Amino acid sequence: MNIFDTFVVPRGADGERGADLMERSGSTLRELAVAALELHDAARVLEIGFGPGLALEALIPLVPRGRVTGLDPSPLMHRRARARNEDALRGGCLELVVGEANQMPFAAASFDAVLAIDNAHFWVDRPAALQQIRHVMDGDSASLVLALSPQSGGSARAISRDLARAAFEVNYQMESSDGFVVRATVA
Repeated sequence: MNIFDTFVVPRGADGERGADLMERSGSTLRELAVAALELHDAARVLEIGFGPGLALEALIPLVPRGRVTGLDPSPLMHRRARARNEDALRGGCLELVVGEANQMPFAAASFDAVLAIDNAHFWVDRPAALQQIRHVMDGDSASLVLALSPQSGGSARAISRDLARAAFEVNYQMESSDGFVVRATVA
């Protein structure tokens, strides 16, 4: 199994196995991360690295007057997320965009909330990605939630350090056997 093809930019048979695994696991961490966003009903939400679209599916009913956007580099994950969220795409409350955290194709101040679950450790340049995220967040009240599972190998300490260096203020952190969730706002 190739880790890159399975989880970083899933493709081929390894990517299908990775997507299947994502669909079977991580529900508790995903629920904790989505809840940590503390969304209002008209929020504009971006999920970075949406995988098979499970968190997108959970976000859509939370923002009935808002909009959810997903950003992922994998055509396989776009296919999986489209199939799961077909009605939301047709209804215009969900948009899926090809891209990565380091080079986001969004205007400044486009989002009230940004979410990334189990992928910040794959970002090519995390400090640059955090600067991109700051750019697309709309003001001081916008929030960023990063969540990593224990098996990802990501470190809460490293994430918090990078957030501070990128001028984010951590205002919520939770660690459990399911992983850790960090919520931050622009400092």
